[in-house]
Amino acid sequence: MTLTTPPDISTDDTTADVQLDILRYGLIEVGREMLDSLMRSAFSPVCRDILDCTVVIHMRTDEGWEAAALWEGCMQHAFVAPHIANFVMDDWDVDQMQPGDVIFTNDPWRGSLHQADVNLFRPVFVDGRVEFLLQSTSHLVDLGGPIPGGFSNGAQTHFEEQLKLPPTMLYANDIPVRSTFNFLLENNRVPHLVLGDLRALHGCLVVGERQLQELINRGGLDQVRAAGRYAIDATEASMRRGIAAIPDGDYTAEDFLDEDGVTDEQIPVHVTVRVRGDSMEIDFSGSGRQPLGNCGTAWCEAGRCIEAVKLMVDPATPVNSGTLRPIDVLLPAGSVVQVLPPSSCSSHADIGPRAINVVTQALSQATEESFAPDTGTALYVGFSGIDSRPGHEGTPWGAYGLGGGGWGGTWKEDGVSFCVTPIGNCRTSVQEHVEIESPLVVVQHEIVADTAGAGEFRGGLGSVYSILAESDTLITVVADRLRRGAPGAKGGGAGAPAYGWYIPNFDVAHHGDPLNLQGAEPLFGMFDEQGRPDPVHGEFGRGARYRTGKFSNMLVKAGDAIRFLIGGGGGWGDPLQRDVDRVVADVRSGLVTVEHARLAYGVVIVDGAADVDATTLERARLTTERASGTWEIPVAIPHTRTI
Repeated sequence: MTLTTPPDISTDDTTADVQLDILRYGLIEVGREMLDSLMRSAFSPVCRDILDCTVVIHMRTDEGWEAAALWEGCMQHAFVAPHIANFVMDDWDVDQMQPGDVIFTNDPWRGSLHQADVNLFRPVFVDGRVEFLLQSTSHLVDLGGPIPGGFSNGAQTHFEEQLKLPPTMLYANDIPVRSTFNFLLENNRVPHLVLGDLRALHGCLVVGERQLQELINRGGLDQVRAAGRYAIDATEASMRRGIAAIPDGDYTAEDFLDEDGVTDEQIPVHVTVRVRGDSMEIDFSGSGRQPLGNCGTAWCEAGRCIEAVKLMVDPATPVNSGTLRPIDVLLPAGSVVQVLPPSSCSSHADIGPRAINVVTQALSQATEESFAPDTGTALYVGFSGIDSRPGHEGTPWGAYGLGGGGWGGTWKEDGVSFCVTPIGNCRTSVQEHVEIESPLVVVQHEIVADTAGAGEFRGGLGSVYSILAESDTLITVVADRLRRGAPGAKGGGAGAPAYGWYIPNFDVAHHGDPLNLQGAEPLFGMFDEQGRPDPVHGEFGRGARYRTGKFSNMLVKAGDAIRFLIGGGGGWGDPLQRDVDRVVADVRSGLVTVEHARLAYGVVIVDGAADVDATTLERARLTTERASGTWEIPVAIPHTRTI
């Protein structure tokens, strides 16, 4: 079902066909140049380092504005960009636009992921007519509101969150609109970073227009537009062939968000995927009502959930509007996947992975070429404060971190380890940049053994993320999958859930071992009576400061540290069928302990090698016990803890 060859689009003129192919990749190259310019000139780590940004080239067509080419840093922006462009241009009279105009919006009900993600649009004129629309998108470090960084945990309306602007002029004829800039910068904790990023977002549009005009001068407008249509049609054809390989049917799955940060009620995310020929409908009817907290989304799941389909049926072709054409998405109004105003929807980073997870689980029923769910949470951490270090006194600062978990195992290989959820394609901040630019020390950011779901192909492993504060610091955390880890597929085991701890008077010599919990205060997670992580028999929030993984403005005193454990992806297939040599290799690499190899895989390892006879007997015993209901695949979790 997975396609690796381009679609066959017939033409009577092979030379013309080749020229269109060259020009469509020329459009993609313009996008690459735009993103390079954006990242190299951005001031904040969220754009420069984390890659939470994307650029798009939209083409004017009779059907509206269609994304002909893009270059993504953050994949989710690519899947929502066509909607945003059409929402914005429905509000704006294209015939009144002038060269050098730039429109700004961050409204979630016009397609933005949340109010922290800003979208800039610039028209490209050819012979006096707007033919293309260039878009640059990035998360901004701050846009006011009670919580720095854009994830306003606890907020129940968007009035309590950051600034929200409808389509608004930011530049007129490439001259900054002073009133708009003043409004944005005077309601901001770190205006120096935001101003630098806004200029970078504008500058990459200037670069894109110059490159696109050069491409049009070489190839001609009609040919470049034809190449854009060719690119969209080619991707659509490839997607349709992938969908057509799935048997017709209705496939249903359900998963949950832990809670919304205001109540402790689990929120169901329910999907029915209907496949008919080369078309698909993704229906979220049956999902939970819009939450009181800020973890729902306004519009973006209309495109973002299609990432799951793209990954499974057509991973090779470029993303553009053709990716979306074969798929209809139904979002029930007033549900967790389409909250109605004035609801808060700033914390999109967990509902997005969950929507992808349920679509993946549904489609996995239709084919063996399937995936287990990923970690399901990016475990976003936002840091901010006023620096008190000598020589830095009084300086406002902000930083970001992404914990990084594991992707699920697949039908042919283990899951990717130490990776952000598929919505992002992002990375965490460069640790050296964090330590230079803010009063933080990243003590640990590394893989943790026994966090991946067991399977014939195990999940990717999760990680530990420990950060020491050198100045009083406020943190915001967005985490989910605390009550249960990522589920397995086709008989695979679940990955580890997420945990958090606060460590006062941090000393790396004493607290450096992530399995040593002495002196550490639990922040969230499933714990037994002794305070050990226990995802099966433990109680959620027992002895912990929070009964949620979504909280803001927690003070970390100078000299103290926080530590997070991010779980791995679910396993695919029966772990008792995993190749013994793979298990041994994982043990030798420090990814699986000897104890977990026996408990989860039935592999007995002695002196670094598998005991073949003992392994055969152990697997036979576990198979018998599973049949009688006395053995289940253990949930992944590090087994040895010091309390």
